Amino acid sequence: MFRYTYSRRGDGGVELRFSLSPAEARALTPPYGWSVGEDAVELGDFFDTVLETLIMLRTGRVSRRSRFPVPAVDDWSMVITNAFVDLLPRLEGLGEAAVRIARGLGMSHADIALSMNVTRSTAQSRVRKVTGRPATEFETWALRGDPGKVRARFRPMEEGPSEPPDFALD
Repeated sequence: MFRYTYSRRGDGGVELRFSLSPAEARALTPPYGWSVGEDAVELGDFFDTVLETLIMLRTGRVSRRSRFPVPAVDDWSMVITNAFVDLLPRLEGLGEAAVRIARGLGMSHADIALSMNVTRSTAQSRVRKVTGRPATEFETWALRGDPGKVRARFRPMEEGPSEPPDFALD
């Protein structure tokens, strides 16, 4: 599994670092393979946006800009696009892929409910929603990468994954 570390800097800041093994980096390389670990780099950019957005929301300032530090409409437009077009669909795809695989391996609705921190009936409803239709683009992205460099809303795929990916991480 990847390694995550942080260190406190002398100026009061914090440095975050994620480290991937070669096998992990290959697993996060989309099928079109522009560069090893490209999905990880893209997700790192989204994580950077999450942190910047939290700073903007909590301080009312754009922390990396000394000139015009008050967030403008364009800043919020970028946040909205990154959240609703890039980040949230991918997070939903991760969850959907995990639910489909867990259920396919026989995980009970009660255990899924416990994992989701919801009632059994809510988990059962969510499982039915996921397993009762083909995989979404972002569920497929979670399993195989994003061959179309998708930046769009959910659209159902013709075929969905039926089993876990066929690679193993070191």
